[in-house]
Amino acid sequence: MKHTIILFLLLSVKLSVLAQTDTTPHTLQVVGNSKIAVKPDLGILIISITNKDLNFSQAIVGLDDKTRDISKQIIEIGFKEDDIKTTDFQITENRIYARQAYIDSGYLSRQNIRVEFKYQKETITKILNKFSTSRTDFALSFDFRLTDELKDKAQDELLKLAIKDAKGKAKVIAGSSGVKLGKIRSINYGTNYSGGMREVQETAAYKTMAAREGGGAIAGFTPNDLLFADNVLITWEIE
Repeated sequence: MKHTIILFLLLSVKLSVLAQTDTTPHTLQVVGNSKIAVKPDLGILIISITNKDLNFSQAIVGLDDKTRDISKQIIEIGFKEDDIKTTDFQITENRIYARQAYIDSGYLSRQNIRVEFKYQKETITKILNKFSTSRTDFALSFDFRLTDELKDKAQDELLKLAIKDAKGKAKVIAGSSGVKLGKIRSINYGTNYSGGMREVQETAAYKTMAAREGGGAIAGFTPNDLLFADNVLITWEIE
């Protein structure tokens, strides 16, 4: 009799556990994706300067002279001295290959000048025309980004679109599967998921190469839009 009671209790506990397990709600997880194109509002001028000299000190002095000349031209465009930043300075031995061997040929110094500015086509035009007549050797390029303010607005829009996309997918899946969507059980984003605004395609630096106008002046150009994406994971209870 005692054994029968113990067996009955064990069966009761097992059935109770199974009953609790069966009450666990079924869920549906959906990833919402979003993608938008944004016109950059921040321009970055990058000018690379190099100087060669047989003497170590003169290699640096010559680079400094070129840097001051380029900086002067930048100020003449309308920028302030505080806008001009120098980066990536380095000096190395200048080794050349001749007669099947490398030989020392002095020193090569280099650094970059970087200037950030609010993008306007007119500003690009001024920069190009100014440096088209420069006597100092340099390499000039532009990069285009978003200011923090525009980046925040873009991320808000991406999140709204990602959530809308997740909701739309969930409705289609539920309707096609014959189930009913319940309440949202969880939303994963950022550190708990691979979400976070990211640039998925960095387009060319500018759409149209600088072209000379009739009077010989160089016209500016319009940068391509930057493409950003984001995603969010939403879990619904289903019935």
